Amino acid sequence: MELPTQLEAKLNELLKRYPHKRSALVPMLLYTQDQFGYVSDQMIEEIARRLELNVLQVTETLVYYSMLRREPAGRFHLQVCTNVSCMLRGGYRILEHCQKRLGIGHKGTTPDRRFSLEEVECIGACTGAPAMQVNYDFYENLTPARVDELLEKLHSGVQPPPVPHTSGALHPRHPDELPVISRRFGIPDSCTLKVYRQHDGYKALERALKIKPEEIIEEVKQSNLRGRGGAGFPAGVKWGFVPKETDKPKYVIANADESEPGTCKDRPLMEFDPHQLIEGMLIAARAVDAHQGYIYIRGEYRYVMNILDEAIAEAYEAGYLGKNILGSGFDFELCTHTGAGAYECGEESALMESLEGKRGYPRIRPPFPALVGLYGCPTVINNVETLSSVPAVILKGGKWYASLGTPKNGGTRLFAVSGHVNRPGIYELPMGYNLLKLIEVAGGVANGKKLKAVIPGGSSTPLLKAEECDIAMDFDSLAKAGSMLGSGAVIVLDEDTCMVDVARRIMRFYAHESCGWCIPCREGTAWLRQMLDRFHAGGGRSEDIPLVSELSQNMLGKTFCPLGDAAAMPTISIVKKWRHEFEEHLNGRCPYKPAEVLAGADGK
Repeated sequence: MELPTQLEAKLNELLKRYPHKRSALVPMLLYTQDQFGYVSDQMIEEIARRLELNVLQVTETLVYYSMLRREPAGRFHLQVCTNVSCMLRGGYRILEHCQKRLGIGHKGTTPDRRFSLEEVECIGACTGAPAMQVNYDFYENLTPARVDELLEKLHSGVQPPPVPHTSGALHPRHPDELPVISRRFGIPDSCTLKVYRQHDGYKALERALKIKPEEIIEEVKQSNLRGRGGAGFPAGVKWGFVPKETDKPKYVIANADESEPGTCKDRPLMEFDPHQLIEGMLIAARAVDAHQGYIYIRGEYRYVMNILDEAIAEAYEAGYLGKNILGSGFDFELCTHTGAGAYECGEESALMESLEGKRGYPRIRPPFPALVGLYGCPTVINNVETLSSVPAVILKGGKWYASLGTPKNGGTRLFAVSGHVNRPGIYELPMGYNLLKLIEVAGGVANGKKLKAVIPGGSSTPLLKAEECDIAMDFDSLAKAGSMLGSGAVIVLDEDTCMVDVARRIMRFYAHESCGWCIPCREGTAWLRQMLDRFHAGGGRSEDIPLVSELSQNMLGKTFCPLGDAAAMPTISIVKKWRHEFEEHLNGRCPYKPAEVLAGADGK
C-alpha cells in the first residue's frame, strides 16, 4: 500500500526502535490517525502486514485506547476536560458553552466536519483549569468569552497559538521554595543542550561514569529519594533489585504517562528541562548496566514528546547517547514512545504491556519488573520526577539531598496545586512542608472562602478535612493520617463544594478508566458511578449510603492493580467524613452550589 511520504518514513523509523516489531503498534496507529483523521480498515490491514500480526490483534489493541478512532473526527477536535480540577473551576460550564455554540454533543461532529467535540478525562492541565485541547494543542484558563474567540478563529481556518507552557509552572518564587529540579524553569531556551550545559548539565553523568555502579546505587539510597509517581518506594532499593549477572538485556523506562487527575508536574519538567531527565536515565542505566531506554509519554503530550525528541537528538550528536559515551566504553540508546489514552498504563506493569504493543493490562506480581520486566527482562521503571532528581543526588551527594527533606523522605517535591486557590501552580518545596502553608504559597483559598477539604496526592488519595490539614507533606506523615502523598497533586476544595458531587466525579473517572480485567473493579466502579450519579441527582435512598461504603470496601485490595483501590479509597473517606452531606441529599436536591467556582462569571 502506498502511503504519504512523511507517514511512510515515520512507520519505517518506528520499526527500527524496538527489538520486537509489535512494540511499534500503538505509535503506528496514532500516527496513522494523525495523517487520515482516523484508523481505517485498510490501514489496520496494512499495519498488521508490516508488524506480522493478524487483523484481530491490531483491532483488539486499537479499541482499548481512548485516543484512537475508527470514525473520522472534525478538522478541529475539541477535547474539554471536566475532571475534578477543571470541574472545580468551571469545566462543565465550558463544555456546555461549546455544545451550545457548535450545536453538537459529546463525540458529535458538525455537518461541515469542521468541528468535533468530546468530553474527556484529565489532560494534564490541572493548574490551568478549566482547559481543553484542540487536536494536540492546549488552551487553558478558559472562560466562555475566550472560547468564543477561539471558535471564531478556528472557524476562519486559523488555529490560535496554544499556551506557551504549563500554566502555573512559572511564577515569582515564594521564599520557602527550594528549586532543585525546577531551577532551570524560566531560563530562556532551557530545553536546549547549550543552556543545560551552562547550568551544570551532564556533570553528574561525568561523575557517574567515573565511579562504580554500586556506588551510584548507594548514593541514591543515602539520598532517601522515594518514587515520585505515587507509591513512594525508595529508588535506590529498587535499582538494587536488578540482578548484576544475567544473560538478558536490561532496560530503563521513564514513566511519563502522567494521568492521575490533579497531576501536571512532569509536563513542565519535560518541556523546560528534558536533558535533566535524559541525564537521570543515563545514570540509572549506568547503575544497573542497562543499554536501552524508553520514555513512555502519554499521547496527549505530543508537543512535549517533540521537545524530548529534539533533546535526545542533541544528546546523540554531543556524544551523551549512543556508543562509547564520553569515551567511557558505556553504551546507551534512548527513544520516546507514545501512549494513546489509558490511565491504566501509568501502572508500571500495564505500561510495559502497552510498550510491547498490547492492551495495557496489569501483570500479576511477583515477579517484579526488576527481575521480569520489559520483554521478560530486568527493568528499572521510574517516574519522570524521580529520574529528574537523580543528577542533583549524584552531583551534590546523597546526604545533601536527604538533608533537604524529613527523615526517610529526602529532597524536594513538585506540588501541583489546583482547585479553589488564588494562584494554581507548580511549586517546588522541601519534603515535609506543611499543607496549610502550601495552600498559602498558592495564594490561599480563592474568593475569601473557607477551606473545606483537600485531596493531598491526586484523585486516588483519601481526602483530608480542613481540620486535618495542619500536616507535613511527606509519605510517612500522610500515611499516619490515613491518606497518601501520591503524585503530589494537591486539589483544594472550598466551603461551597458538594462532596457528593466530588465523589461522583472521581468515581466516574475510575469507571471510565477501568481496564475491565478484574470483576471487583469492573463491576464495582460501574455500580458506584450509577449510584452516585443517582444520589447527586436527588434519587438517593438512605440505604444507599452504607452500600456505597460496602461496595468500595469490596474492591479494596481485591484487584490485580491499584486502580480498584484508587477508586475505593477517596470514596470511603468522603462517605465517612461527610456522611451528613449524603443525608442532606435525601431531600431530593443538592443543597450545595455545583462543585465549581463561577470562573469568568462576567464572560471575560
